[in-house]
Amino acid sequence: MAVSPLTQADIDSSNSFSGYVKTDILFDAENDASASHTRNQSLITLNENEAENEEGDLNMSSLESRLKFAHTSTGTPVGNLKAVIEGDFFSGSSSVFNLRHAYLQQDNLTIGRTWSTFMDLGALAETADFGGPAARIFSRKSLVRYTIPMGNNTLELAAEQPINSEDPDVPDLVAKYTTKTGFGHLSAGILMQKINVGDEVKDDSAMAFAGRFSGRINIADDNLKFSLISGSGLGGYMNFGDVAAYDFSGDSLELSKQTGVKLAYQHVFSPSLRSTLRLAKTTASLDGNDMGDFSSMHLNLVYNAYQPLKYGVELIKATKKQAEGNTFTEDLKLNRLHMFAKLAF
Repeated sequence: MAVSPLTQADIDSSNSFSGYVKTDILFDAENDASASHTRNQSLITLNENEAENEEGDLNMSSLESRLKFAHTSTGTPVGNLKAVIEGDFFSGSSSVFNLRHAYLQQDNLTIGRTWSTFMDLGALAETADFGGPAARIFSRKSLVRYTIPMGNNTLELAAEQPINSEDPDVPDLVAKYTTKTGFGHLSAGILMQKINVGDEVKDDSAMAFAGRFSGRINIADDNLKFSLISGSGLGGYMNFGDVAAYDFSGDSLELSKQTGVKLAYQHVFSPSLRSTLRLAKTTASLDGNDMGDFSSMHLNLVYNAYQPLKYGVELIKATKKQAEGNTFTEDLKLNRLHMFAKLAF
């Protein structure tokens, strides 16, 4: 029996344009940050001694606002296809449109720039603060990933652009297994890096390994999210690289060691009102020296009467401890009131 050729009518294609506008209003009762206000939604600004007195400062920003274009085609001769381009005004070093995602998918194959496979997006708590809570794995980069469905479970294998090696010659390798349960999900990830560093005088390399266990547990309408991350050479994967992946001041490459734990509980008061408490802490050492603990607390209240529209208020407290391995002259602290309005489209 002859099989009729596939026609364009058999292919279902669609394009969508979406995004959101978000304005943040920040008031700092105490802020020992050194960076400018342009990016200080993120707690990465607590990274060196305070440059100026920033107590009692007010900052208003709309840089997190973003735009997204997506294309899907189902039933093509090569399977289901998807393409995404997304950007915002926050991710880069200046207030211009910056690329967040640019990737294509062919069935279970993903190629392009998107979230690192080492992340568990389903375990991220809802916070007004855009990027800076402690114990956070957060990275977008170019990768090749293959997803293997296993009923309610998935195995993801990826080769990703190295972010901690000066002279990379192999990709970072990631494996992630996620299981959906009757109460939420559980996820485990393994990261392997080969870190190469060298110049005309000396060069060395080292293998770095890290693991993550995380998940979400639904409790009636509420939920509990958690994550435990530990390993060597995490660098830019953890807390935006507030602790370097390695030290090469001696004759050999010494990798940093980091452990992070976070716990977030979200209580739903009503379909339009919810609150999240997020607690997190990271410990780190480099070449045998304590790099100082980083801890943070976020407590918020979000009003969401109409799904695309949110108003919220959040209290943030964070501390980076002075230690032998950093240059702090004292503990660095942040005490902040963060208010926001967000409309998605």
